[in-house]
Amino acid sequence: MDMFQKLEKVLKRIHRLRKNKLFLIQFIFFFDVLSAQIDQRFDLYDWEIIRQNESVNSISEGYQYIFFATDANGILRFNKFSRNFESNLFLGQGIKSNKIEHVYVDRNTGILWIIGNRGLEFSSTREGSWNRIQLDNLSINSLRSIEDLGSSKNFLWIKTASRFIKLDHVSGSFLGVFTYPDEEGIDWGDIGFKNKFIYKDFSFEDYFIEQGWLLGNDSAADNNGVFHDYNSFLMTENGFGWIGLSNGQLLYIDDFSKTITPKTVGIAVSVPLTVSVENDLWLGGINNTKVSGISSIDSSFSEINNFSETNYSGFFNADFYSSDIINNEVWFGSDGKVVVYNKRSDFFRTLGYEKGIPLQRIEFIEHLDDKIYIASKNDLIVLDIKSKKIINSKISNLIKNNNLSINYLDVINDKLYLSLNGRVYVFDKEENINVEKFEFLVNDNFRVNGIYGNENSLFFSSEKGILSNGDNKFVPSSLYFNNRVNDIILINDNLYIGTSGGLAIYDLVEEQLNNFYDFSFIRNIFELEQVDEFLVLLTSTGLIKLRLFL
Repeated sequence: MDMFQKLEKVLKRIHRLRKNKLFLIQFIFFFDVLSAQIDQRFDLYDWEIIRQNESVNSISEGYQYIFFATDANGILRFNKFSRNFESNLFLGQGIKSNKIEHVYVDRNTGILWIIGNRGLEFSSTREGSWNRIQLDNLSINSLRSIEDLGSSKNFLWIKTASRFIKLDHVSGSFLGVFTYPDEEGIDWGDIGFKNKFIYKDFSFEDYFIEQGWLLGNDSAADNNGVFHDYNSFLMTENGFGWIGLSNGQLLYIDDFSKTITPKTVGIAVSVPLTVSVENDLWLGGINNTKVSGISSIDSSFSEINNFSETNYSGFFNADFYSSDIINNEVWFGSDGKVVVYNKRSDFFRTLGYEKGIPLQRIEFIEHLDDKIYIASKNDLIVLDIKSKKIINSKISNLIKNNNLSINYLDVINDKLYLSLNGRVYVFDKEENINVEKFEFLVNDNFRVNGIYGNENSLFFSSEKGILSNGDNKFVPSSLYFNNRVNDIILINDNLYIGTSGGLAIYDLVEEQLNNFYDFSFIRNIFELEQVDEFLVLLTSTGLIKLRLFL
């Protein structure tokens, strides 16, 4: 009887005990989607999402903050007093729309209003407790037809291409449709360049443009000569203004010094797929703008630096799937190429076919001693860490000669662990092989697709579940709803399991599933990292910071 048959009765009993509890968790999650907050167990900023803006569409001034509506990064907030950007408002704070076209603070009521792809949403606290009204209930056919959002003393107004919609400015209740408003004194907030509005009291000729930018009537050229359209303009009551651009950047206008300064908020990655951590977090992934980039974030998450292909000759337009920090360099794997950034000299270089880089997507980059292992799903090469030249490798020959598929590759405690066709191989620094150590997994038909942890606490994942090598504990995949496991991290006897369907937290001591978070914005988790008191999740929504309760 193999180990799974031995555990079968115990696992079935555990599963029955958990079944009602898990159903209740799912039931609660279902109703959380309908309520204003994602989960009452969390504080407002326990889930923070950081990603690429893609476009800044609208600007509004509140009592403490300037609010910016973006295509992909929620609502940015600039503190008027500290002159710093603070945590943005997005899906983690209860907003339902992931694309926001309009933002407006009604000074008569203090309510923050937004219009996005999920409807009209509003918050009386201007942070959480969001309420939503679908556009259909407001006699609006589509988001594209909406041109502006504003208010009078007594009502909220939405302007479309052909009419004006009148709403109650506290509840958002629909009050009627008008060819022209039936009252005067409507404040429309910012100026939308999409509608060719002109601010007559402002001229670019009166200002000095910093960082080598050039400004035209309806677009700006950055220091690389790339033009970006103006989307919105707002001159605030404190003597400074903002212009939102189509590439997600901002132009900061200082009316006292008569200068205009380009500013970048957010990261250069829309969908982060890989992160390497050593003091700073280095991110790579998929970009939804015309320009490719990578980002670094300091460990306090207070400073973000973006690196764009337009600023470096050795950089190229690409998406990135793997990474590793090797001495003073950061390596990123792309499609048939590897981009290497030297932090000390601020220099990029690209390695391709001339270095023997596999032609397919580079899924793994790891280093051990004086060797760098670069692998796609079907090929692996080894480079010398100093010369960057390809060297002969037993591992590479083993994979090529036997036409093996690479399921997983990682360096754990100075040993290279590989899963090849579901079988675990262990190599030391001299590439001496040990395949017998985990042969029992093959004998039990446990085909490994992921290896996590350290030498004392190794965890193997497969379609059947997760096996702990140290104490032979088994977590059946049914406990995390048979979702695909993409990463595992052990924190204080809890397994944090990143899956294609959400985040599972499994207590190894009690041998039970504590939580399974399947909020819509974390249903595709690619990688997990612990940074101080935060768990960092790379998801299809963006980089997510979850505050841990350690």
